[in-house]
Amino acid sequence: MGVVWGMRLVVVIVLASAGVAYADDPMDKRWPALPTDHLPKVEDVMLDRANDYGNVAAEKLDSLTHDVIGLHFDARGQRARMRLGGGNRHYLELRIDSDWLFTDGKAKVNARVELALAGHEVDFKLPEMDLSEDSYKGEQMVTVNVPLLEKRF
Repeated sequence: MGVVWGMRLVVVIVLASAGVAYADDPMDKRWPALPTDHLPKVEDVMLDRANDYGNVAAEKLDSLTHDVIGLHFDARGQRARMRLGGGNRHYLELRIDSDWLFTDGKAKVNARVELALAGHEVDFKLPEMDLSEDSYKGEQMVTVNVPLLEKRF
């Protein structure tokens, strides 16, 4: 019976001394913070992979059409580049090169047209267009806003 009381006394002394030691230590030493996670977010990884798959498909389309259609996507920058056209500069060639920016539910398009006819070349830049989704009497449509007059200072 004396041994049991002695063991209980030792356990009480050890617990009391441990409690005193923990009372002096800051909480951070007893419960350290979790390590910070430096991995990219899942949605960023998915966005990058979808962007890569889209660009691989665009390269295949470019190859299949013999450089008639060219596409490039930048999902993080919300941009796209589209090239369309072909021909022979000595007879007839038409190329349209456009840069697309997607913001606020709209697409802003800057386009340039190159036309060559019998060796004569004409290049011109189209005004910046805004494309947005709209509906009329339940029918979905795309509205194209083109400025008629543009002023620059």
